[in-house]
Amino acid sequence: MKRFLLFSTLIVFLSSCSQTVIVPEQRSIAGTWVLSEASRSDGFGWQYFRSALEEGVFDFYRNGDAEYEDGYSLMRGTWRIRTVAGGYYDQYGNYHDRVHDIWEVNVRDPYNRTSIDMFFDEIVVYNDRIIATHYDGYYIQRYIFRRI
Repeated sequence: MKRFLLFSTLIVFLSSCSQTVIVPEQRSIAGTWVLSEASRSDGFGWQYFRSALEEGVFDFYRNGDAEYEDGYSLMRGTWRIRTVAGGYYDQYGNYHDRVHDIWEVNVRDPYNRTSIDMFFDEIVVYNDRIIATHYDGYYIQRYIFRRI
């Protein structure tokens, strides 16, 4: 009888427990952004550099369209984020080999024949900033965008 009561109590306890699975929200990058910081690391610390993109404003639209305007030209094109598996360096310079998001931005001004083609090995999106990294074979480059 004691064994039956213990077993019954255990079943009631387990059936009252529920498992909650939290699925991370896919944050949208739709909006207006500026490049607030560009830095690179060769494994011995981060050094800031000017990328020539700090003077402009990026607009990313939900449909995948993109614009970059710097006061001299208006470039139009596309952006996309894809989930891939493989190796990459994160925003801290640490190497990982797993599933992650990559980001591509391609905008052009056909009149001035200028373009911006960016490919990032990893993108992390927060409410008010984007941190994206790219490894070029020597440097890990880190770009931080802020929402305006």
